[in-house]
Amino acid sequence: MAQLDGSTRRVDLGRGVVITAPGLRGSAVVQEGPLGGRSGEPERTTEAWDDALARAGLRQAVAVEIEATAAPGAGGGAGRAGEIRTAEGEPGLVLDVPDLGPTRGQVLLLVDEAGVPSWHYPEARTRPGSQEGQGGSPGDTSRGGGATVRFVVPSAVGAPRVAEGEDAPVGDRSLITMIGKKILSVLVYAIVEELVGATAQLIASKWEESHRPTRLRDFGPAAFGSAVVSDGFDATRLTTGRSLLFVHGTFSTGHGSFGALPSATMETLAARYQGRVFALDHPTLSVDPDRNARDFLGVLRDLGPDSSVELDLVCHSRGGLVGRALAGAADLSQGRLTIGRTIFVASPNAGTPLADGRHLGAFVNRVTALLNLAPPGPWTVVLDVLDAVLEVVKIIGQGALGGLPGLSSMRPGGEFLARIASAAPDGSRLYAIDADFEPTGSLAALWRLPESVLDKIFGDQANDGVVPSEGVGFVAGALGFRVGDERSLHLTSESGTWHCSFFTQPRVSEALTAWLPG
Repeated sequence: MAQLDGSTRRVDLGRGVVITAPGLRGSAVVQEGPLGGRSGEPERTTEAWDDALARAGLRQAVAVEIEATAAPGAGGGAGRAGEIRTAEGEPGLVLDVPDLGPTRGQVLLLVDEAGVPSWHYPEARTRPGSQEGQGGSPGDTSRGGGATVRFVVPSAVGAPRVAEGEDAPVGDRSLITMIGKKILSVLVYAIVEELVGATAQLIASKWEESHRPTRLRDFGPAAFGSAVVSDGFDATRLTTGRSLLFVHGTFSTGHGSFGALPSATMETLAARYQGRVFALDHPTLSVDPDRNARDFLGVLRDLGPDSSVELDLVCHSRGGLVGRALAGAADLSQGRLTIGRTIFVASPNAGTPLADGRHLGAFVNRVTALLNLAPPGPWTVVLDVLDAVLEVVKIIGQGALGGLPGLSSMRPGGEFLARIASAAPDGSRLYAIDADFEPTGSLAALWRLPESVLDKIFGDQANDGVVPSEGVGFVAGALGFRVGDERSLHLTSESGTWHCSFFTQPRVSEALTAWLPG
């Protein structure tokens, strides 16, 4: 166990791991277990978290446990001798670890004393002795031969929500246990040789082809909560009467987004639509909503020239943009596709600032923290989204160039949102459900995320943690729309509803059954 004295001294922790932690006094030690856990201690991660890392091909290379307090005078303004600052301008610490070569990527998961996780990515690779990031000249960035990977992460000491060994407050459920110490877990993943230097879009596309393929699936009461999708979907059922189509959001799947709905709600809807309740599973990272809509229209072409399809839509998150793209396609389909009622649930119709490429790291941090500290609900909601988040973490960590069209489509003022507003929609057929999320209990730690820039991203806008509330049912401009209050449901902060928990709320089920007559 090494001692931290609050200075800029580089402290060798062994195994090629060196920490520089100005402003912190205490101890730091390299540990072997998940998130630095020791034999005989309570587990620091859940089986669900460990399984998600395994599915993503992420394994822990090293974990550093820090138990420290802020040194007197630490965290002052810029200009202090030897101080380290993160990219966001916050007081930071440096962790140097061995570079494992060009086919091994590394990312760092920081879990602070309050149990809030955040992802961090390598700085330029340096050779031992380089003081890059601390006022010195840039180091040798070649790999191998003693090169290291450097991470700069926030050093602020969080207030523990739960002491180590104590139970979490009633109602809390975490993928990662809150332990009152700062944990730096360096995770390693393989970079497929053919994807070295590939664009972010290509890497995401390869993953989504196998994990998020486009498919229509039955979504009746017996199927909506299951990840198992039966083969041989009978698309001709779409032509036998008006159908209800569920369209999921970013990172997710049909059962991941909507699996929290009560079975009774789905039974009611299935009866009204005579069993014609379906979901559109689709990629959300590598392609934009227009491409999702075109893929769906391919089903219509397979049905023959005289067939027609009528749909009502329930759209969550980015699925609302897919729904609008489908409505645009319907206008050009010569009657082969008709969109009736569309319910937008937490849909970024006016965009979300988190989709700006500059804020991608903040986006995945906020979603990870929300998933970790989420209120009770089906694990499918958490795990489906987490799998895709981990893939994006690897893409950022790999330094892949270019953006992700599926995410940038939600950027306010971006090309996609400007293009989709090609005609003012019929507001009488639109419905909206939004929420103003304010954290309570352990979730209050979320607003302490190391990226303090998060609050600046949303400003004073009410939001559900991911999407501004007003933009669900209102888009400004001549080709925009406003959903009337009589067709809207606004969930206040007292409901505790965040972006991925809408369908746990009884009032949401009540709205769906009131607005969808079948």
